[in-house]
Amino acid sequence: MALTSLFLDMKDKNVLIVGMGSVGIRRSRRFIEAEANVYIVTKDVDNDIKDELISKGAKFYSNDHLDELIEMCDLVVVATSDHELNNEVAYKAKDKLINCASDTSVSNVIVPSTFEIGSVIVSLYTNSKSPLMAKALRKKIQETITPADILNIELQEHLRIPLKENIQSQLDRKKFMEIIKDNAEIQSLLDADKLDEAINLADELLSKYIIEVRK
Repeated sequence: MALTSLFLDMKDKNVLIVGMGSVGIRRSRRFIEAEANVYIVTKDVDNDIKDELISKGAKFYSNDHLDELIEMCDLVVVATSDHELNNEVAYKAKDKLINCASDTSVSNVIVPSTFEIGSVIVSLYTNSKSPLMAKALRKKIQETITPADILNIELQEHLRIPLKENIQSQLDRKKFMEIIKDNAEIQSLLDADKLDEAINLADELLSKYIIEVRK
């Protein structure tokens, strides 16, 4: 596969999950959280898991409905322990987006390990070489991104609109963002979790900066 990273809006998209092992359960929860319509075909599933997924909007079907579900769905996730069945479903869904965790050769979509830290979304994929290292790298990233980093994002989001409204040059806007990022007093406030005070100081600096740019 020639892969590139994308974030897809899955709201109201139809997703078929075939199989309810650990992968199928994780994928079901993930796409339900993404507000997709989730349809599940499986022979066996823990009753508590089934009740949980149904309560969140998932619908369960027998194998008799497999072909029609493949036809109606935008994405097909094959997650059974039966490799022959996986290949059969993948072949039937060859014109669809398809993810098969056990065999990437029949997939055209990879569902990476994904997690959120504040407003930051991080996805990791090791080309199926080492799920263990993906887990280790996830832990390292979570330890590296600090609360102050997240507050910096919130601060810069606050500044984007007045910057666009008052400064035409993208280079000048970028320059001001860099000034804010490198301002020791502002960064000290963010380190102390004082976002409101950092915003007030940044607004003062922005007012002065706008006057300078317009001269």
